[in-house]
Amino acid sequence: MNIRSLLTMVYSVGLSLIGLMFKWVKPRDKAVLLVSFPDNARALLKEYENSKKPFDLEVLYTRHAIPLKEEYPSVKAIVINEKNPFHLIQAVYRMFSSKIVICDNYFLLTSTLNNRSQTTCIQVWHANGALKKFGLEDVTNQQRNPRDIKRFKQVYRSFDYVVVGSDKMADIFKQSFGIKDDQRFLRTGVPLTDQYFQAPQSVSCSNKKMILYAPTYRDFNIEKFTLPFSKEQLSEDLKGEFLLHVKLHPAVRRHIRLDGLEGFVKDVSDLPLKELLYKSDILISDYSSVPFEYALFHKPMLFFTYDIEEYDEKRGLIDHFESVIPGKACRSREMLLKELKHLHLIGDKTKQFAEEWNQYSQGDASRRLLEFVSQQIHAECKRTDSV
Repeated sequence: MNIRSLLTMVYSVGLSLIGLMFKWVKPRDKAVLLVSFPDNARALLKEYENSKKPFDLEVLYTRHAIPLKEEYPSVKAIVINEKNPFHLIQAVYRMFSSKIVICDNYFLLTSTLNNRSQTTCIQVWHANGALKKFGLEDVTNQQRNPRDIKRFKQVYRSFDYVVVGSDKMADIFKQSFGIKDDQRFLRTGVPLTDQYFQAPQSVSCSNKKMILYAPTYRDFNIEKFTLPFSKEQLSEDLKGEFLLHVKLHPAVRRHIRLDGLEGFVKDVSDLPLKELLYKSDILISDYSSVPFEYALFHKPMLFFTYDIEEYDEKRGLIDHFESVIPGKACRSREMLLKELKHLHLIGDKTKQFAEEWNQYSQGDASRRLLEFVSQQIHAECKRTDSV
């Protein structure tokens, strides 16, 4: 067992002890939202405030979601550091004192809910589709020891319900989380997609067509970065008609410079994804989940997969990756350039892709999920009152 696995095991044991300490806590008529990514939480909190707060809600923000706390100051919330034992005690107590826990990621914290029937855990995953493998299907599990896999399964078993936007994603969760009961899926749609059914506040005024390049995060090689087109291709082959906007992961951006490309390439990493998707004419991605959101606009997208073999070996892609994506997997700039010139041929594929992967996401996912939560809380109230 390596040091990391040993420390995680100690961490897990500590959580179990905290759970035992609060076993006596009775849940109240409230819900807790455990947040690591802002998009789903923002949609839910917006709907929560607009629906006049149908039940008590408390938010537990982890470090990447802290800015969201300032957007919704009227909602009770605390910030937790998952490495701080005092914060863990607070988090477990707040979860145990709630009838519903909604989370958006893999949190070892939720494993404490496994033997607690009084509290229902709902997983709202941070993406509405998947092109790469994760969970029990993650290829890196081959290097894990059996204790790690057992711990993963404990977390996945804590999910009483999993929110999905399509039957395709439900099938992926069945494999990734080891879910066998189809009744555990809430087909309410994914909350983060609600924002794309609203009218945009502004549109692009540029006389150039905008290409958004949004590559996935490659943690095995964060210092290597490849633009989809060279300056010469943008200026000569594409006649300067396109402006390439590049949105990078913060960890990658620290190592990358885009000097000497002014007028052709622009770094937009600090801008919200929603705004960029609205304004762009074409998306170029790879193995990211961004295409599933962009598909809602029925606009064309291309896939720059110059390292597909390496990525598949080190991170793992879904089965039949190349037949799933609504476009060709382009392994070179030249191939990508050729596909760009024939965009009109992939319009129907994009529409079909959108319909398949956003089957239940129709602009009211947040409302439907909060209605389910409210019904669960109030139904439990009635059962308690009748005893």
